[in-house]
Amino acid sequence: MKKRILLFATLLVAFTSCSENDDNTVLIEEIPLGTNHRVNYFTSICEGLFTQECLLVQEGDRLGSDDWNFFYSEIDGFEFEPGFVYNLEVNRTTIDNPPADGSSLRYELVRVISKVAVTCSFDNAVEDLDWLRFEINQRELNPTEDMKYCYIAQAEIQDEPVFLYWDCNPLVNKVILVYDCVGSIIGYLGNDNIKFEDLENMKIVWQPDNFVCQPNF
Repeated sequence: MKKRILLFATLLVAFTSCSENDDNTVLIEEIPLGTNHRVNYFTSICEGLFTQECLLVQEGDRLGSDDWNFFYSEIDGFEFEPGFVYNLEVNRTTIDNPPADGSSLRYELVRVISKVAVTCSFDNAVEDLDWLRFEINQRELNPTEDMKYCYIAQAEIQDEPVFLYWDCNPLVNKVILVYDCVGSIIGYLGNDNIKFEDLENMKIVWQPDNFVCQPNF
């Protein structure tokens, strides 16, 4: 049976219909009345004045599309929980005399209109998981000299799929983050909860064209 990322409504949501577009991205077709910001269920590393972890947000004519933008600010009063798509009503105001390294806009949560939980299953991770496709797309659009050392692997821990962002650069002692099926960080390799020997069926699902690593699995 063909599997996909599925969105199901929590108790906060009623009468929301879902569908898949041609590139397997799952979209909520009907946006609840009053929504002016949507927040995706996963975050991504972004580069502003400094490297940070950004929400992925839709607003304006992008609402309900598959086009998500990095959100470099904060929404006052909003607490993000990975694994949920949020429809929000947000008040945006202009800040007089903003700091040189700050935004000229302030965002304040008015209300959470809906909170839609994401569950995950797939046949092909790269094709079916939109958070993973987003990560790969960002890497390919913004290549760096060190990217030749980087790759993404898929494995299983107790029959549950996990994904690891590997870096084989011999000059860098980098933390290997471990993500679950919906793109949430569940730990890092080597801590008390995740050990290399716990990983089964390891395989590479993405590598750059100039890949120089020789993984030993």
